[in-house]
Amino acid sequence: MTGTKCNIKLCSKQKMGHESETTNEEYVGSFIDRGSKRYLSYNRVMPEGQKVDCLISFEHNKLTLTQKGDIQSKLEFAPGARTRNAYNTPMGMMTIVVHTKRLVIEQKDTEINLLIDYDLEAGGEPINTVIEIKATLK
Repeated sequence: MTGTKCNIKLCSKQKMGHESETTNEEYVGSFIDRGSKRYLSYNRVMPEGQKVDCLISFEHNKLTLTQKGDIQSKLEFAPGARTRNAYNTPMGMMTIVVHTKRLVIEQKDTEINLLIDYDLEAGGEPINTVIEIKATLK
């Protein structure tokens, strides 16, 4: 997928019970605007060396995160929605339930800001997650 080159910054904050974790990642990727639907794509390398192609597709009030490679997943987010999603890793497949509490999509001339606030349910206590994504077009 080609398009406009961009810098992508992701900040993920997860909280489960009294424990919390914040991760920050930066990538060089591309942005494509297809009218009502827009896309950010980038490649990431996991700590164990696995390569994963990532695609964020978004439109008014809906966002999808897709990963392909050693990890395969498709997570769908829409405010107030509860979605069941497949998450396939080298250790096996899991079903993940996502309850989207808030989704913010803002686009200015050379900047895209996305915020996803959701609960992730994968068996135990829900994990509250907030992901902030900032893409700066070059």
